[in-house]
Amino acid sequence: MNKKIKFAIIGLILAVFILVIINIQSTILPHREIIKPPPAILKLDGKEQISGIGSYCWNEAWESVCADYAGIPTVSEPLPAKSPVIAHLSLPLKEPPEELQINVILVTDDDKIKSYLNGSFMWLPEEEKMQTSNYSNLTPESESDINLSLEPGLYVLEVFPRWKEKGSVAYGFLLNVQ
Repeated sequence: MNKKIKFAIIGLILAVFILVIINIQSTILPHREIIKPPPAILKLDGKEQISGIGSYCWNEAWESVCADYAGIPTVSEPLPAKSPVIAHLSLPLKEPPEELQINVILVTDDDKIKSYLNGSFMWLPEEEKMQTSNYSNLTPESESDINLSLEPGLYVLEVFPRWKEKGSVAYGFLLNVQ
């Protein structure tokens, strides 16, 4: 047999062998989950809301992942509230963050909303409103109370914790102040 044909056959057998190994490996070994920060929880008058998870940079063991979202994700059903709003925020890590900020956005008819995954919403406030947003610092603790005096209306609360080791994340909550 010609040497070129032998090398071609050996190359073909090796290629098939490699593809079989890759296929077996992908079906036997567990699939790694996408690195994503755990959600936060907002409690208000005995009810709780699990946060939407927006833009983040998150570190796990030997890997880091960053994701950027054009909007603020929240659940579809707002928490009913009365002003003044006194809510309890529980962050997912026992370690307190280095920084903790909140941004309170009044939702208007001009704000765009679209359905998102798993029955949640992605809020896209007007660009002008986002540029004039008023971020407030909260005491950087894993558990903290948030006190807000708000006029009646629908509000998106955007909460930004940043941990030295784990990274940062934008959490979204939805309140309906009556």
